[in-house]
Amino acid sequence: MTYWRYWQLNGTPFTSEATQPLFRGATVEEALARVEFLIGNRRHVGSLLGSSGVGKSSVLRYCAANPPISAEVPSVQTIRFSMLGMVPGELLTELATRLSGSRRAADTPTAWKTLCDYFQAASREGTQTVLLVDDTESSTAAAEADLNRLISMTFPLTIIFAVESQLASAVSRSLLDRAELQIELPGWEVTQTAEFLAWTCQRLGRQEPIFTDSAVESIQRLSRGIARRIVQLADLALVAGAVSQSDCVDADCIEQVALELPNSAAA
Repeated sequence: MTYWRYWQLNGTPFTSEATQPLFRGATVEEALARVEFLIGNRRHVGSLLGSSGVGKSSVLRYCAANPPISAEVPSVQTIRFSMLGMVPGELLTELATRLSGSRRAADTPTAWKTLCDYFQAASREGTQTVLLVDDTESSTAAAEADLNRLISMTFPLTIIFAVESQLASAVSRSLLDRAELQIELPGWEVTQTAEFLAWTCQRLGRQEPIFTDSAVESIQRLSRGIARRIVQLADLALVAGAVSQSDCVDADCIEQVALELPNSAAA
């Protein structure tokens, strides 16, 4: 019997980050509201800051799949990129290709011309393009210059770039200062952690709680409210509880599985 069937769930509770449904707790709702404000008011630049594993990529992924449409901005085109490993000109070339739907531009000047033509047409049609940029702190100086070049133009374009808080110094001050609104995504409080664990069980068909209150408190303490760590601890605890045929997951179970994780995951 698989561990999730043991707990009377309808499926695997924790999948990869790319396929995991977005839990819209209080901190995420606030971040989404700020993203919606930027797009709905056709603002140019926003920054999304948070620790590693707190859910920045998940928020960007959700916004890409569910762009906010309003009477003020009835047409939105969203594109999501990671700056990780990008070489000079790659951002402009990829963006031009995806927006125009044409063959990949032969070089950066051609890509730039394609972008200018696209945004001219988008401006006439009232289309707002939204560029969601992840892993900005991992960008090379040359790739970041391409991003700054886009920001410096008067295109009908909203750019929201995510930065890991601890590595913000790797991003140029000129880029950070361009943000018209800073969106902070903090770690969760214990209440939000408890709501997330309950929501996870309920969406898979189980109404009765699996995690005791003391288990939730242990998860909160060991994870420091970081979503990725919460998932790691909870998932391992469900496996361990199923193996030992427990009736619930308690604090002792959480403490035991925490020892199996690297120090960086639960410390």
